Amino acid sequence: MYITDLTHFLDESGAIAPIKGAARAMAQFVVEVVAHATDESDASPAAPTCFKCKKGTVTAVRAVDDAVVWKCPKCEAEGRISKWQGTLWDLTARPQSSD
Repeated sequence: MYITDLTHFLDESGAIAPIKGAARAMAQFVVEVVAHATDESDASPAAPTCFKCKKGTVTAVRAVDDAVVWKCPKCEAEGRISKWQGTLWDLTARPQSSD
């Protein structure tokens, strides 16, 4: 299980800090999981593809303790993401469309 503190991947301005390599790929995956799990609109971001196997579309939900938990149905990789609240990818406060 991957235990992630999202703030470890962010710079002082709140943007993704790693520029390239495995750290950047993992950071990008984590923020996509957070955006997917926290957007409750009809137009929520698509579920990301697993960073590990690159084949499965992960499921992601908010847990009772408010962590974002995710799992890949293909390779069974899974994780918990904390400290995502208030980041650029926290879409909980995003206004709902009135369409």
